[in-house]
Amino acid sequence: FIVDALAGYGAKAGAKDKSSFDPSKDRAVLPAYIPSQKRNGPFVSSTLGDVDGRKGLTSTISALRSDLARALDRPGLDTPDGGDNHEISFTRFGPGAMLARHIDEHHEEVKGRAGWSRPTRRSISWLVYLNEEDWDADSDGGMLRTYERKVPSEYAVGSRDGDLQIGWLTPAPNDPRERPVFLDGRRGGVSGKCALYIDSDDGGRKVYLTKEFNADPYLLLTSDFFVQNLLIKNHDLGSRFHYLEQPKSGLTAYLGEDPGERVKDVAPLGGTLVAFDSVALPHEVMPTMTRERWAASGWFHEKQQPEPMGKQIIL
Repeated sequence: FIVDALAGYGAKAGAKDKSSFDPSKDRAVLPAYIPSQKRNGPFVSSTLGDVDGRKGLTSTISALRSDLARALDRPGLDTPDGGDNHEISFTRFGPGAMLARHIDEHHEEVKGRAGWSRPTRRSISWLVYLNEEDWDADSDGGMLRTYERKVPSEYAVGSRDGDLQIGWLTPAPNDPRERPVFLDGRRGGVSGKCALYIDSDDGGRKVYLTKEFNADPYLLLTSDFFVQNLLIKNHDLGSRFHYLEQPKSGLTAYLGEDPGERVKDVAPLGGTLVAFDSVALPHEVMPTMTRERWAASGWFHEKQQPEPMGKQIIL
């Protein structure tokens, strides 16, 4: 099992002995492509392990990609696999390993200077679990914990015209539907000049919630409170805003849970396929117990928005 340079999660920087090893971060990846080195990874090696088995898996997953492109009306998904549009790997979680809550893709403007540097973005996350048939989620752990919406959205989630979703407007007595909130990060064709919007009732136009604001610092060091009270001037609308995933800061643990979420756990039973929107579904991996947890996993990509032609705003 050959891993890439990102796989040494359990070892602390500069550690020279095993006593500093952190089992909660004992995760390893066998990738198909290594972006940092711009070369194919061992997953596509013609000499390592079961080559035909991996080719069969890749073919099946490619068919899934085409099916999802049609069913979700995301034609950008249905493109030939390559290093820029499909990440695929084997992943291993050692005993005690876990992965904290997160989402798999973020808007370009919350990634800082590197936000517009890639031609594609993650669109659909997928896993096929490879554990033995006797895996018991209660005693072996390793469940995928997802934070889905209590009521499925009536609107398209994840992205709209290339603008990624960053939050929700919770229901209200005069507006009982929960609405995804999208970030327009290209106002006037300038990177960093932003505004938040929702879809109109008929989905035919954008209804802006804010005036223009600069991504830095508002989107990098912020929380629900700041968006609710500083960016969205309409108090009734602002009080309904909730981030998909709060930007990480010292305040994050004190900001409260999203009342629109509910927990759904998925046991990592061998042969189980899981697929979800890379932007819209927060999730985490619960700690494994005494066994290794295995999966084939990856992300289907779509084209990212073209880089704005105007000058980038960096404060």
